[in-house]
Parts: sequence; C-alpha cells; structure tokens
Amino acid sequence: MKMKKSMWILLFLGIFLASSMPVLAAGNPKIGYFDIPLVLQQSQWGKRSNEEFKRQGEKVKAEVDTKAQAYKTAKEEFDRKKDVLDEKTRAKKLKELQDMQMEGEKLLSESNAKMNKLSNELSAPLIDKILEIVKKIGREDKFDYIFERERAGLVFANDKEDLTKRIIQELDRSPHK
Repeated sequence: MKMKKSMWILLFLGIFLASSMPVLAAGNPKIGYFDIPLVLQQSQWGKRSNEEFKRQGEKVKAEVDTKAQAYKTAKEEFDRKKDVLDEKTRAKKLKELQDMQMEGEKLLSESNAKMNKLSNELSAPLIDKILEIVKKIGREDKFDYIFERERAGLVFANDKEDLTKRIIQELDRSPHK
C-alpha cells in the first residue's frame, strides 16, 4: 500500500515538474496556497452554512430519536408481556416490532441522504465562490500556481504565500446567495 502511494506521489511530482519547466526556466514562479477548511470555518458565509446544517441536522436527529424511542418503548413492553401472550398475539406484536425497526432503518437512511444533499446544497455555492475568488487573486496578482493546502499535500509552506485570510476577507465582502 505504501509502495503504491509512493509511486503515485512520485508520478504526480514528475508530471508537476515537467509541466512546470517552462515557468521555472523563465524565473521564479509565483506560488500561493490557501486552506479551504479554514476558509469554511472562519468566513461568515461558512459559519452561516455550518449553523444551517447543524439546525437542520438537529431537526432530523429529533425525528430519528423519536422513532427510536417509540421502538425502544414498544420492544420493552413486548419483552415484559411476551410470556403471557398467546402465540398468535405474540407473532403479531413481533411483526409490528420488525416493521417499526424497518421503518426506523429506512428513516435513518433517508435522513443520511437528506443531510448529504443539504451539505452539498450549502457547500456547492460557497466552494464555487471561493474558487472564483482564488482565480481572481491568481489573475490580478499574477500567480503561476495557487494550491489548496490539503489537496496539494503541502507539508511546509512559507506563511507569506498563504492566501487564506485574504480569501476569507474577500468572501465576507461578497454577496451571499
């Protein structure tokens, strides 16, 4: 596994260096980077998106918890009474419990899908705006490359080339949808 990962890293570096040769030959390339999780955490738009996601998540969780509690109560009641129930009633109650469990599992699955969709709906316009800002900075300040810290796998980078705060400031000044 490590060998395969190392090969991919070497391949990526080789491609990067090969594609960078014209820029490197022309002089020192201007390279910047930014930290997208930090932009999402610290920008006003990101904070509002996080708050909305949490608010919706709490509603969904409450609904799931209500179903789970109803199942738990019904199961406890069944467990207390099952020995005194006749076979037909016991089978009927057991079937009801199984149906409740399946409904709960379905609700949980639907809730997870709903939360994933909400996450995408909240983050997509935000990510698009961040990338728009990054491209604008790149053009205006004549950067040769701007990397996203995590995706680029940066282990070390000079703080003077960190564009994160500038991106947050520009994002906070921009109109939000």
